[in-house]
Amino acid sequence: MSNKIFFNLDDLFISVGIDVGADFSWMSIALPNQQFVGKPYKILHNSIDSLTTAVSKIKEAEELYSLESRIFLESTGIYHYPLFCYLRDKGFNCSVINPIITKNNTNINTRKVHNDRFDSKKAALVGLKPDLKVSLMPSDLALNCHNSGGN
Repeated sequence: MSNKIFFNLDDLFISVGIDVGADFSWMSIALPNQQFVGKPYKILHNSIDSLTTAVSKIKEAEELYSLESRIFLESTGIYHYPLFCYLRDKGFNCSVINPIITKNNTNINTRKVHNDRFDSKKAALVGLKPDLKVSLMPSDLALNCHNSGGN
């Protein structure tokens, strides 16, 4: 009896993990074999150049490895809404994950390391899990309320 594991190539994707903060976020890109592409990238929310560079890095990885990407943003109050919308509007498959799931599902390192770069790597690895529970929230209705400024 063989212990070979077969993968459906249609199910393979690049996982982009984003640890969201108030003013900036850290992004890591992981391949299906759990190897990382480059170093974590700091996205400055108020810089269009920084946002454009993040999109370019994701697209470069997609082209280099001939795989689609899926983006997983850790839910952090309201801070992930603008970045979620920006990336979704750029055509990316975006999901929101609960930070508790990230912390409970990773054993990347047994030491209790906590920093935003590391957390973006954990989010990317968690995104590769086939049984991951995600939300496609925020819903358009919630986003419209948020974007209207209460008008």
